[in-house]
Amino acid sequence: MSDTTRPARMLARTYAQRLNEVKERFVGRDRVIDLLGIAALCNEHVLVIGPPGTAKTRLLNDFCGMLETKPFTYLLTRFTEPAEIFGPINVKRFQQDGVYEINTEGMLPTARVAFLDEVFQGSSAILNTLLTLINERTFHDGRTSGTTPLITLVGSSNEIPDDPVLAAFSDRFLLRCNLDYVDDEQVEEVLALGWKAERQRIQADGAAADPHGNRLYAPISAPDLRSLQRAVGEIDLTAVLDRYMEIMRVLRGEGIAFSDRRAVKAQKIFAASALLAGRSRAELSDLAYLIHLWTAPEDEESLRRIVSDHGVPVDEPGGRVREVYEIVQVDLDEIVTRRGQVGTEHELRELIRRIQRLVTELRRDHPGEEAALERVKREHRTTLTLLGERFGREGLG
Repeated sequence: MSDTTRPARMLARTYAQRLNEVKERFVGRDRVIDLLGIAALCNEHVLVIGPPGTAKTRLLNDFCGMLETKPFTYLLTRFTEPAEIFGPINVKRFQQDGVYEINTEGMLPTARVAFLDEVFQGSSAILNTLLTLINERTFHDGRTSGTTPLITLVGSSNEIPDDPVLAAFSDRFLLRCNLDYVDDEQVEEVLALGWKAERQRIQADGAAADPHGNRLYAPISAPDLRSLQRAVGEIDLTAVLDRYMEIMRVLRGEGIAFSDRRAVKAQKIFAASALLAGRSRAELSDLAYLIHLWTAPEDEESLRRIVSDHGVPVDEPGGRVREVYEIVQVDLDEIVTRRGQVGTEHELRELIRRIQRLVTELRRDHPGEEAALERVKREHRTTLTLLGERFGREGLG
């Protein structure tokens, strides 16, 4: 990106930081949160495969809090009626004026983010309407077809059905992620974070409570998100196109399902990955998101192998070492500004944890930057002192 797009780079860093803040609330869910973040930048959809009880709903609620919106969520069954998803008929209007109109207020056609659990269980009437809505972002309300504000639809299922009738609908979910219960060694952390969230909900003050648990950080506004979505289109993909075409030839040579639609749309994913890493040009690491573009679950391992064989670091898509000025002049300065605004012990402790992570990042990635490290450590001491002054010495434990 040129100097004229520096605001977009700064906004992308803020967006990436907000995603990291969502990750801090969960254990073992970094990858699915990354996919949600990329999907929102690209106006694409995510399919999550896995059992119930893996925090999908709570995770999406927190992600939507970051975007200043509330998700439309629903569990589909074979008995679900279209009106439960898209809205009921406006009976009064029909009786008085003879006009057939659907009242979509508060329903999926008015949502910016939606989550449909067991998404393949819907009737043909529901899935056919969804196909148009998620593909073209339009909905016919009985009188006219209007544009919907949908950014991304997240679907979940225990498995992808073999029914070829559902293939076209399934293919609209560009990004795929397998989600399972956390590993045994992470259970203790899950319990600790889960109990912290439950305590916040229990202690919340009724209707005035923040459903996201004492949110400390400013969300991403709708105009800011649109700016980031436009910035995705400014990324230069030249450096990765040859390698991408090589991978595509191997995929098709091995008979791995990868439609032309997915091949074209994948380029947006690479661009969004580069943008989140603060780059104006895509790099090889951005192609790592290919491992989440499989069509059939059995192809995932083959896709991972092929991408890795072409020199793509599949374990860290879009990863990079941040520059010192980003750590100190962006993140640290923001923390210092927030420090003067917070009013609770919990908020100050969150800032202290953020500063500690900056210390770790500087020591790991920039061991020779003693001046920068000393400044971060100084702000860490200042914040600890402030915590003690406001909440007593016991608050430092």
